[in-house]
This record gives sequence, C-alpha cells and structure tokens, in this order.
Amino acid sequence: MRVIIVGCGRVGSQLANALSAERHDVVVIDRDPLSFGRLSREFGGRMLTGVGFDREILQKADIEGADALAATTDSDNVNIVVAVAAKETFKVPRVVARIYDPQAAEIYRREGIPTVTATLLAANTMKAMIAHPQLGILATFGSGEVELLQVEASKTMAGRTVRDVTLPGESLVGALVRRGQAMIPAADARLEEGDLLHIVVVAAAIHKLEKIFSH
Repeated sequence: MRVIIVGCGRVGSQLANALSAERHDVVVIDRDPLSFGRLSREFGGRMLTGVGFDREILQKADIEGADALAATTDSDNVNIVVAVAAKETFKVPRVVARIYDPQAAEIYRREGIPTVTATLLAANTMKAMIAHPQLGILATFGSGEVELLQVEASKTMAGRTVRDVTLPGESLVGALVRRGQAMIPAADARLEEGDLLHIVVVAAAIHKLEKIFSH
C-alpha cells in the first residue's frame, strides 16, 4: 500500500515507522527537515521537505497513485486543507486526519473524513477509568464515543442471560470467554460465575451498564 503522511511529529513519525516496518510504501512530508530525525534507522520510505498542502509537493509524493493519506501536523487548519485536497482533488481512497479541537470534528464529518481527536480520546478514556473502575477498558473507538469493555460475571450474575446485560442500541456482547474458550453467545445464553464478557458500548451508556453489573 502506498501511503503519504503529512507531518513528521511524534504521531506522524510513529505512524511512518510502523507502516514502513510492515513493508508499505511510505512518503513523509514535513516543512522542517530536522523532523525526519524522528524516523527510525530502519525506515525505508521517502522524505520530502515542504508544505503539505502544496500541490507540487503532493505531486512529488505521487499523490495520484496513493492508496491513503494521513494528515498529522500540529495545525488543525493545515490538516483540514490537506485532507480535503487529498479526498476531493486527488481522489485518494483513504484519508484520515488528526485534530486537536473536538469542535472541528464536525467539519471533517461533513467531508466524510475520519478523524482522531487525541484530546477527546484521552478525556473520555480517563473519565471511564475514574468513574467506572470495575469495567475494564480494552479499546476505544473513534474519539471515545464507543468503548470495548471486559467485565467478569460475578456470583450474583450467574443464571442471568446475555439479553439481561444488553442495552438495545447502546451495547452488545460480542464475545464470552468461559474457562479459556471464547464464543459468540446467543441472547438467551446463561452466564456462569467467572465468565468474561467483551462488550461494545456507547460511552454515554457506560453508567447504565455499570448499574446492571453492580446489581
């Protein structure tokens, strides 16, 4: 896969190193040539010095043949310009952008561009850790709107069904691990003490789920 990364800061360089290690064809663009020092010695891609929304620079990066572009600079304004240009002008199939201001996410949504909002992601994850410590967070999706939790069924939960711990439209039990064996449970499957439930839940509904398991 051919990937262009605009911005070689901490996020962009880590992304570039990871993709290069998987043998993807990576081109990194940054206005500061010193930033390329963050790339690993094993990085096998190309480095271009210049402004990420400069048409000539993007063409040097062979954007017409790119499979994906990630805008990871420290400027929301630059990232939106780069992302929209990649999607609308150059028709890059996959475009993703990093943003700092959660309120700016609506601009990207209107353009159909996925975003990673580090500020919102960190805040939502820390809130869940503080407010819902009994629910183990395995992963966070989007900017923290949806969480993947692991919950152990207590003795008082034994005999209840998967349906009893499901919130229609807000949570879903994706997997149940019992004595080391994983399964996708039916809604009427009965829980046993010690079962590990992997639940996908809307972040706003975590408190409802916690009430179910605390009872």
